[in-house]
Amino acid sequence: MSGEYDVYEPPAAAQPGTGGSWQVLVEYSNRGEAKPPTIVTVLPPLFGSRDEALRAAEEAAFRYQPPDPMAPQGRDVFDDGPDGFLTIVQGAMSTFHFSTRIVRHRGSAP
Repeated sequence: MSGEYDVYEPPAAAQPGTGGSWQVLVEYSNRGEAKPPTIVTVLPPLFGSRDEALRAAEEAAFRYQPPDPMAPQGRDVFDDGPDGFLTIVQGAMSTFHFSTRIVRHRGSAP
């Protein structure tokens, strides 16, 4: 034996703020007892950088119109970690919320 071995080198992982295809997703509770109880919507388009996607997520936090409430009266937007926002929407009769965040697709499985 020669004593030399090939050492496995995993591929370099992308660092935050570097390339990749970033997307904005919105997550909110479905109406009442409706199924599924949570809806996740991935918004187009794809973004080439984290910063671009984060700007789009912030805009969505202020502009996205979830199905509830029927008559929104106003909204408050909060930072929710480094990659997202929590939006509280006041309705005429109750208050609702949704989350907006950025994600990067890592793969699919069967």
